[in-house]
Amino acid sequence: MKYDAQRAAAFFDEYGDREWTRFEDGRTPSASVATHCHYLRRFVEAGDRVLDIGCGPGRFTIELARIGARVVAADISPGQLDLHRRYVGAAGADDAVESRVVADVRDLSQFADGEFDAVVCYGGVVSYVLDDAPRAITELCRLVRPGGHLLVSVMSLVGATINNLGAIVDVAREHGDDAVRAVVETGTLPTEYGGHLPMKLYRWRELQALLSEHGEIGAAAAAGLISDLDDSDDRSELLTELEIGLGAEPGAVDAGRHILAVVRL
Repeated sequence: MKYDAQRAAAFFDEYGDREWTRFEDGRTPSASVATHCHYLRRFVEAGDRVLDIGCGPGRFTIELARIGARVVAADISPGQLDLHRRYVGAAGADDAVESRVVADVRDLSQFADGEFDAVVCYGGVVSYVLDDAPRAITELCRLVRPGGHLLVSVMSLVGATINNLGAIVDVAREHGDDAVRAVVETGTLPTEYGGHLPMKLYRWRELQALLSEHGEIGAAAAAGLISDLDDSDDRSELLTELEIGLGAEPGAVDAGRHILAVVRL
C-alpha cells in the first residue's frame, strides 16, 4: 500500500472543520490535546522559530503563539491552511505566523538544513505516509538546528486496539478474523476497515527505532490515554494531570491513542 499525497490533500480538504472539532466532539479525548501542549511548553521556548507541519486548522499553532514562538505553518491540504488562517486569526494569534505553505512531509526541500529551533509534527502525518515514514523522519530531522527538538506523534497500534474493540469485532465479522490479525501484525489499517485514510499504527519500539537513528530521545508518552467522562462530575484537570504523569511511564507509552516522542538533534 503506497502513500498518495493527492488523495491525502483531497481527503483533508473535504474533512474540513471536523479536524478542528475532533477534540470537542469526543473523537479525540480532551486530555490528548493537553498532553500534546504540555510537551510543546516543555521543549519550545519564547523566540524559537518553529515549523508546524501537518498544522491543520491551527490548534497547536495557537499554543506555540502563546509560548511566544514564531511559526511557519505547513500542511498538504490547502483547505486546512484556509481554516488555519481563520481559526488562528480568531484566536488573536496570527501575528506569530510567519507564513503558511503547502508542503508534503516527505519532501521539505523548500526549507534549509537546520532552519528551525524546533519542528512539530503532531497527529497522523507520519502514520499517513505509510512506508515513506523513514524518508519523512529524515526530512523533519534535517530541518532542526543542532541542539533543537523534533516533536512528533503517531497513531498507536495498542491504543487503537484497546479503545476500539467494538469496531474491531465489526471488521472481524465482515472481513474475517485474519483481517484483524493482519492489521495487528503489520500495523497497516486500510481505508475499508477504518473509513479514514490508510494509516500505519505504531508500536513504540517501531517509532523508537525510527527516531533513535537521528538523535537522542528526550521524552516519550501516551496521548489520549484517558478518556473523557460522560457524567456531569467533571474532573478534566485531574484526568489531564493523570494522563501527563502516567502516560510517560514506560509501560504506558503504547497504550494511548497516539504515541508522542521528542528527539534532541
